[in-house]
Amino acid sequence: MALRFQRRIRIAPGVSLNLSKRGIGASVGPRGAKVSVGRRGVYGNVGLPGTGLSYREKLNKRGARGSGGARSGAPMSSGKALEQHLQAGGSVISRISVNESGEITITDDQDRPYDDAELRVLRKYAGEGMRDLVQQECERLNADLAALATVHHDTLHPRDTPVFEPRAFPEPEPQRRPRVEPTLWSRIWPPAARRLEEENERRAEQYARTFNEWEEEARAFNEQERLRRARETELVMTDLDAMANVLEEHLGEVPWPRETNVSFDLGNDAGTIAIDIELPEEEAFPDVEYTLAAKQLKVSVKKIAATRRRTLYRDYAHGVAMRVLGEIFHRLPTVQTALVSAYRPDLDAGTGQPTESYLYSVLVTKPQWREINFQALADIEPPATLERFELQRKMTKTGVFKPIEPFHIDEMASGKCLCSSFRV
Repeated sequence: MALRFQRRIRIAPGVSLNLSKRGIGASVGPRGAKVSVGRRGVYGNVGLPGTGLSYREKLNKRGARGSGGARSGAPMSSGKALEQHLQAGGSVISRISVNESGEITITDDQDRPYDDAELRVLRKYAGEGMRDLVQQECERLNADLAALATVHHDTLHPRDTPVFEPRAFPEPEPQRRPRVEPTLWSRIWPPAARRLEEENERRAEQYARTFNEWEEEARAFNEQERLRRARETELVMTDLDAMANVLEEHLGEVPWPRETNVSFDLGNDAGTIAIDIELPEEEAFPDVEYTLAAKQLKVSVKKIAATRRRTLYRDYAHGVAMRVLGEIFHRLPTVQTALVSAYRPDLDAGTGQPTESYLYSVLVTKPQWREINFQALADIEPPATLERFELQRKMTKTGVFKPIEPFHIDEMASGKCLCSSFRV
């Protein structure tokens, strides 16, 4: 039997130099947990002192991305390493992003970009999944475009009795941190025991302070909810101030795809309302669309045609009116007639001074509003919907508006009005 010997020289706390017939290696780490480096590779050694139990595993295994070499000893290419990893049943976590220029960036889970060889392997083994991710990125970039065309999809149905929708306090109750349990050292050494007790007292004080703050915020929130319940279920039936507050709050919660200014006047009988909507300029709308190529992993950035852009603006301008009318007849049960007029900022051709060009004005009653099928809003065309009511508008089929004279509030109701205006 061949002789085997090993000599260990300690060169620093936790670091040893191993000398044997097989060569020189090094061990790093405290007793029971070491990393050994030698001619056979890097190994992790974990043992439980006094038990005879231990575990040893090679750390520099071949096959992962960017590791190992070919059997011949030549370095393995990154693409080959990744392919072997996937063939062995491994997986990769990739992140794909597309910027506004349509450029695709593919990185690993540590945000490191793949090289060309690795990208070819990924396309081979995960081509469909990558296309799905790029398609999701295109949808993200087109989300603004889609929101403008579908602003009316969440239009609310009318109701005659108010319904309160309670909200839960959003902040979770703080949790008490567990006490620090005494150790053997703290039992036999008084200073350690004092530090442990001080830490537990600090944790208790911190919890008490955090809980008191949370309880105070929750109490204030619940009081606001109580006032909101009274406002939306009782006062909204008779009080004009409450009606204005309710409408303003809920219109402000609508996720408008563009900044929208709304002004409204409430009649003194709580049965009528007049609304002015300031529409954005057409130039504020997106002018490009992102499309995934049919057979390539490539994103095309296409300019939106002027005709389609005008059509989009036309649908948005009328869809906003539908969304506002839905909030009115849903939140204010006593309102029976609503006048909605939409305009956009303009310049007077004679003076050059700022003015307002009204695009349409529509008068809608609650019985007429009930005729809409609110389960099929995705199939509704907002311009055609407003044509069912008393409408003042001059517009071509492609969405070119000409200024009109809107209906006057006196044509709907007379008397003193409560006025309010705000920006959402």
